[in-house]
Amino acid sequence: MAIESLFVDLFMEAPGRAPRQIVLDLDATDDPLHGHQEGRFFHGYYDNYCYLPLYVTSGRHLLAAKLRPSNIDGSAGAEVELARIVGRIRANWPRTRILVRADSASHASG
Repeated sequence: MAIESLFVDLFMEAPGRAPRQIVLDLDATDDPLHGHQEGRFFHGYYDNYCYLPLYVTSGRHLLAAKLRPSNIDGSAGAEVELARIVGRIRANWPRTRILVRADSASHASG
């Protein structure tokens, strides 16, 4: 929990003052596996055994990285992560406009 908070805290310290607007990008992508790791599943879209981590970024700043198995929907857990991050940002920057961009997460696991 502390490391999750640290990513957001470092992001908010970087500009020195609250920006007018920020963009949060959410994306899930493959992390190929080359063995028999726990949580290993074959993902038809990526045509590989992999994990399917969820990343939340804003510009060059990483706000969250969640390692997940690939037998889930690409958007799984995104709402919880977004609520956590936006809550922390709102507590410090109540007037900052927050835009959210997200991958369609329409790829079904194989």
